[in-house]
Amino acid sequence: MSTDQPQGAGAAPSPEELAAMMAERLARTPVRDVLLQSMATFIDMAGIRLGMGPTRDEARDLTQARQAIEALRALLEVAERELGAAQVRPFREPLAVLQMAYARAVEEPPAGGDQGGGTPPPGAGSPPPGGEAPRGRPAPDPASRLWVPPGTPRPGGGAAT
Repeated sequence: MSTDQPQGAGAAPSPEELAAMMAERLARTPVRDVLLQSMATFIDMAGIRLGMGPTRDEARDLTQARQAIEALRALLEVAERELGAAQVRPFREPLAVLQMAYARAVEEPPAGGDQGGGTPPPGAGSPPPGGEAPRGRPAPDPASRLWVPPGTPRPGGGAAT
C-alpha cells in the first residue's frame, strides 16, 4: 500500500486531498530529478515515434519525433548550464542517435507510406524538387542535408550554423 494515500475505510481521496498530496510531493522532489527524468522520457518518446520501439511503425510519427528531439535538445542546454556537463553527458549519445535516425526516416519513409510526416529540424536542408540541382549548379552534398548541432565542424571546412 502506498504511504501517499490516506488511511481510511477505502474511500478515494477528494480532489482537494489529491491536490495537496501532489503539492507535497512536488515540494519534496528536487528539480534536478524531474529534469533528468524528463530528458529520459523524451529520449524514449522520440525513439518510439521513430519506429524504434516494440510497436515499430505503428507508433511512427515524425512530427512527434522531431518535437521530442527538439525538446530534449532544449532541456540538455538547461541541464548543462544548471547541473554541469557530467550530468548531461549520458544524454548526448542517445540524442545523436535519435537525430541520425530522424534524418534517415525523413529521407526514407516506411514501405507502408509515411505516417505522421515530418519537418526537418532547424538547419536541415531539403533536396530540390525532382532530386536534381538547378542547371549550372552542382548537386548538393547529401551530408549537407543532415541536421548537426550548431558549431559542429562539417567535412570540407566550415562549421554548421
